[in-house]
Amino acid sequence: MNNLCQKAAFASICAALGLTLVGNLEAKAATFILEPTITFEIIDGGFIDIFDGRGDLVFPGNFDTVVRGTFGESAEFAEVYIRSFYLPERSIISSAVFQADIYSFDTFGLGICSINPGSLGIFGYVGNGGVEASDFEAGVFLNSVDISSLSPGDRISFDVTPFVNRLVSNGDDFAGFGIRALNLGALTLGGGNFSGIPPKLIVKTPENTVSIPEADTIFGSTMALGLGGLLKRKNSIKREQGMGNG
Repeated sequence: MNNLCQKAAFASICAALGLTLVGNLEAKAATFILEPTITFEIIDGGFIDIFDGRGDLVFPGNFDTVVRGTFGESAEFAEVYIRSFYLPERSIISSAVFQADIYSFDTFGLGICSINPGSLGIFGYVGNGGVEASDFEAGVFLNSVDISSLSPGDRISFDVTPFVNRLVSNGDDFAGFGIRALNLGALTLGGGNFSGIPPKLIVKTPENTVSIPEADTIFGSTMALGLGGLLKRKNSIKREQGMGNG
């Protein structure tokens, strides 16, 4: 009977330890700074292809020259993995801001030379972690930022909160963003092939957001604590038996 009670008590302790470990994963409001998994540049038109609103040339790894010219357009794209945190049921993200730095307005190409476009737009789409020319026309307009009075080194911030909330709610893995000039003009963004801070998505979450750890970390910690208690109990029993036999 005593042995049965001891086993039940041990199981309860292990369960309590497991619940404590999981409970400790919860944190108060947190800020996640997410860098893109991939960046790339898409050109529509140019010297060879037709300027028709469809992506033609793709340059993986780029995130720099944003151009809207007379015979073509160059747009910069980034896809961010957004499954690194778990929101409590019926919760939404407090804020999601996509940021990029301006490197230079001394940019030319596609029929444009050193003209500030005055406004940049951000377009959002469901990404897949891959580089595709079709992403050029896949995005929906989210909002714009006035850059007419900005200078090299200034930071651009786009509020993309509703869009990211929708993707997180749908269980999508990647949020895709395209930066495009809304008027004739050109500029170069920093952090890609040029100096400066790389683009990033800053997500602020409500209280009790759980940052998802490795699954085996939780299991291993719980098992280690539980098995440790079991081994101690067995060693204690052996010592008691040894003393009794003596």
